Amino acid sequence: MHWKTSIILTLFLVPGAVMLGATVPEAAGTGAAAAASPQSEAGSLDLRGAWKPETYRLKSGPVHEVTGLISFTEKDWSVLFFIVTDEGPRRGSGEGGTYMLEGDKLTFRHLYNLSGGHAVDGFEASELSMRVRPTDAEDAPAEPCTITIDEDLLTIFFPSGNQMTFRRSSR
Repeated sequence: MHWKTSIILTLFLVPGAVMLGATVPEAAGTGAAAAASPQSEAGSLDLRGAWKPETYRLKSGPVHEVTGLISFTEKDWSVLFFIVTDEGPRRGSGEGGTYMLEGDKLTFRHLYNLSGGHAVDGFEASELSMRVRPTDAEDAPAEPCTITIDEDLLTIFFPSGNQMTFRRSSR
C-alpha cells in the first residue's frame, strides 16, 4: 500500500487497554483543501482545540461516564475516549479523520479507527478492531451529526440517536 501523505500516530497505554490516535499534519494537506477553513463557513461555531468528554448518552437510555479527549484542527479531528465504570475503563475508541462544519452540521469523515472492549449497559463486548484508510479513500465513512455549543460545552448528536457532551479544555 502506498500512502500519499504522512500521519502522526500516538500510542496510549492504560491499564487493560492500548489505544492509537492519528493526526494528519497540516502541511500534508493539498493546496485548495488545506486553504478552506470549515470554521470560517460555520459563522460563530468554532470547534478548534481540545474538548474533554463528560457523558455518553445512548438512544436506548443508558448514560455512561467517559474520559479522554477529542481534538479539532482546521480540518482534522482525532478522538480517544473510554467508557469508565467502577471497574475502570471497560471499552474505548480511538478514531480520526477529516471533518466539515456548516452551521450546526458536523460531518466526520472516518479514516482511522481502533475500538473494542467489555460489555457495558447498551453495548455488547467487542473484539479489538483496527481500520486505517488513506486520506483519499473513497470508501471512508461519513457521519453527519448535529452539534450545539453552549459556552464551553459541546454536544454532538449522532445519527444513531446517541449523544456525547464535551467540555472545552483548550483552544
